[in-house]
Amino acid sequence: MNYSIDKDTQLDLKFKDKDALTIELSPNSSGTLTMNVEGSGAITIDINAQAHSHWKVLWINHSDGALDIIENVNVDEHADVRLIYGELSTGKHTKDTKVHLIGDHANVELIAAVLAFDELQWSMQADHKARNTEANLNTNAIILDNGKLRLDVEGKIAKGFIRSKTHQMSRILNLGKDTQGIVFPKLLIDENDVEASHAASVGQANDEHIFYLQSRGLTKLEALRLMIKGYLAPVIKEIDQIEIQEKLMEEIDKKVNDYVR
Repeated sequence: MNYSIDKDTQLDLKFKDKDALTIELSPNSSGTLTMNVEGSGAITIDINAQAHSHWKVLWINHSDGALDIIENVNVDEHADVRLIYGELSTGKHTKDTKVHLIGDHANVELIAAVLAFDELQWSMQADHKARNTEANLNTNAIILDNGKLRLDVEGKIAKGFIRSKTHQMSRILNLGKDTQGIVFPKLLIDENDVEASHAASVGQANDEHIFYLQSRGLTKLEALRLMIKGYLAPVIKEIDQIEIQEKLMEEIDKKVNDYVR
């Protein structure tokens, strides 16, 4: 599948077996691309943000099957891309997301909200291949009963790509029993005139926060549900279309309600 896009677009994608998808974001264009993903298989996705394009790319993963995803995002000069991920899937999933900043003054912000019911291994890399580029990789994740999550997050700036910035923040909250959550942050920096940082945390729900919510009349399950929605809020607020926002909230409610029964 190949798409050339220059205005707001919604793609409903149902993958099967082995699929490949290429998306060209036209030069000097801007808008929001929404991708609703279902199905299973081994998927390769290439997104090319051409020069001076400005896009928000919203990825909502509804899949209940097994998915192996390879994703390459190429960002040309003076292009600006916000990658927004809502990972709400069940099943065994692996993702390999590589962001290549290939033009001067390319900029990428990645915001991910993960609700891990089963197993997800996600590798993220920001590879700076030009000067004055910037990448911010931010993930909020919740792991529920028997869930497994592994995040490998890497920022890479090679020699000569001066005044580039690479930052990452990963937060994992365990809300269930027999969970496994781990983050491996990494910075590979071969240039002095740059900015780079990483922060990562893995922890349990704060009992004081839950108690406070219960003291306001909520049950423990209602308190947990509220905390889950709070973690997913960074993705929800990025959705411009009210219709999609409401549909996503309904799906979150259903998945959380099924979980807390």
